[in-house]
Amino acid sequence: MSRTATLVLAVLGAITHLYGAMTLTALSDEFEDADTGAVLGLTAYSYLSGFACLAGAVGVLKNNVKHLRFFNAYYWADLALHTMFSVASALMFFSLHTDICKEIVSEVKDDELDMNTCELVYIRGAWLVTIAMAINMLLKLHFAFAIHSYTKQVKKNIDEEESMNSVIVAPYPVAYISEKEQPIYVAGQEYIPDEKK
Repeated sequence: MSRTATLVLAVLGAITHLYGAMTLTALSDEFEDADTGAVLGLTAYSYLSGFACLAGAVGVLKNNVKHLRFFNAYYWADLALHTMFSVASALMFFSLHTDICKEIVSEVKDDELDMNTCELVYIRGAWLVTIAMAINMLLKLHFAFAIHSYTKQVKKNIDEEESMNSVIVAPYPVAYISEKEQPIYVAGQEYIPDEKK
């Protein structure tokens, strides 16, 4: 189950991130000079994400632990980044409601939309978006644990295969040689070798 989930996440991630990166690259000329840094950073992040997901897919298909570890590390870092973005967005949503509603009410100039109605609708919308982001983060957390679990499982399987294929040589026990010779008995009589007679 973890293998299938990891493969699906890796393949879908590679497709969407690389498509997004190529789209941003194609549209980069249309952005203003002030947005160039943000677009360049987002494009680089999309390419990195796409290649990390591609490495994850290769890791799943070839049972390559190095590729899987890279994908696992990327996924946890991506989860942390998205969580920080979600928290910052939620804080921004709820702190800017008055300013945004003032601007909307002044532009609309409609008797049906007053400040109270606008704030009520805005707060409900902000809660809806915040809950959706929280559910998304929980799903991403679940997927991160699934990827981590699969990576550990592959590492364990490879270690077991290597231990089964390796030959373990146990040393022979060292014989105890007494300084004083003990007599040897044969049929109840002490045996004395011919050399000692």
